[in-house]
Amino acid sequence: MSRYIRCERDDWCFLMEEATGFVREVMYGRARIAMAIYSAVRGVDWSTLPVVITQMQTGEAWCRWHSRVEAIPFEWTTEVAVDAEGFRMTLDGVAARTFATCRTGLCVLHPLSVCGAPVTVRHVDGSEERSAFPELVAPHQPFLEVSGLRYVAPPGVEVEITFEGEVFETEDQRNWSDASFKTYCHRLGDGRPYTIEEGQRVRQEVRIRCRAAEGQARAAAPVQASVPQWSVLLDTDSVEHVQLLQAMGVQRVAVDDAHLLAVLARARMPVDWRVRIEEFGRIPPIAPPAPDSTLWVVCDVWSDPVNDTVQRGREKWESLGWQLGYSSSSNFAELNRSRPPQGVVDWLGTPASPQVHTFDAWSILQNAESFDSIGRTMASFAGGARLCLGPLSFASRFSGEDARADSKLAAAYLLMALAHVGAGGFSRVIAGRASTMLNETSEVGSIMRDLLGIRAHRVEVSRQDDRCSLQFTGVQGQSLYMPNLTPWEHEGLRPFSARRQENP
Repeated sequence: MSRYIRCERDDWCFLMEEATGFVREVMYGRARIAMAIYSAVRGVDWSTLPVVITQMQTGEAWCRWHSRVEAIPFEWTTEVAVDAEGFRMTLDGVAARTFATCRTGLCVLHPLSVCGAPVTVRHVDGSEERSAFPELVAPHQPFLEVSGLRYVAPPGVEVEITFEGEVFETEDQRNWSDASFKTYCHRLGDGRPYTIEEGQRVRQEVRIRCRAAEGQARAAAPVQASVPQWSVLLDTDSVEHVQLLQAMGVQRVAVDDAHLLAVLARARMPVDWRVRIEEFGRIPPIAPPAPDSTLWVVCDVWSDPVNDTVQRGREKWESLGWQLGYSSSSNFAELNRSRPPQGVVDWLGTPASPQVHTFDAWSILQNAESFDSIGRTMASFAGGARLCLGPLSFASRFSGEDARADSKLAAAYLLMALAHVGAGGFSRVIAGRASTMLNETSEVGSIMRDLLGIRAHRVEVSRQDDRCSLQFTGVQGQSLYMPNLTPWEHEGLRPFSARRQENP
């Protein structure tokens, strides 16, 4: 478990995560200024390279440490401090040899509480632009050529952030199911990867000044939402297993393999069948295994040829009883940037994973919050199409399967994801594997059996500071879960885990 060093002075407070060098939860009074500020070193394939932290020094309101990346010849010193001028974080290093990178330097994660807030963007040429943090998920960077941001953060704090040592940009990380906006170093338009030469000094700084303005913190009211129809990923070809899943409350499954359709036909089980656009244009139409089945066309770029293929195939497949869906292959970004015209399909979908940019437990649980905004954004261009989130996977596209995929962390993430998917207005979610649900010792499987068993259709989310509760209501009963979203034990509940309360 990571160790956190707490630093504070006057109204300022932040946590330094010793294992990673992340500065987390930068607060000014009750205002959350940044979820995290950190040094990112990305490889030529955008993989995040592990950082080794040494020579840690700390004081009441400052930290200083040395960082190195074994995969590339770059070491640097980071200093973080709060003084009379405000918060400051500095990175200073020199390349021992020439290396290529897609990003090396500082990043700031802004919380979603600033969505919709007006902001003045100061550009590197000294000009200023009035804009706003997007409410809906912005397909492309909302702020470019950034040297500073000025806005009011809830509950009423004037914030001014200055960026030095590089040209910065801001992207909407909800495109990759992260619950933040990220202001990062180095313009993407300058080419990637780029080269840092031997002997080149890399020095960057983020400074934040805050001043209390008018405003008062309000307690968050409980949020109620519908639990979407749940489709389970089928990873067994046994009819007996499918029938057992039905007995446990599973009403539909999702597959990529056409050979499993015959198994589902014997069990009369509705299916979400995902087919890549290239395959969709070639395979002969077949009848669905049961009514209410959806054929998903998976594609990342909508084009005239794709439109022609979908239009030609739609009549044939729908005449056999299929509903037609369209989904991106990996992230919401692709769907958001290449939207199909309205009225072409019955369903719109997007896969998701909490480990696209970061892999630590704290970030993973925070990222579930992104689904509210993703759902609202999809609804804005869906026309009459219904929305599906999934497959929801607990894995990284860089490292593949995550060893924690059946841990208490993964179980807590599933709970939080279901709550926020419902709040986002999704009608269906594809999540969890059949083998996991059939495993009686599985942490994730236990939650799947419980919520599918009670046929949960409503969830109430209550938040107060770091405390959270999820009340699921179903046809067959209720279940109350208490997730711990913090790195500290709370009322006997381990960090980054969840517990089902008896007799809710």
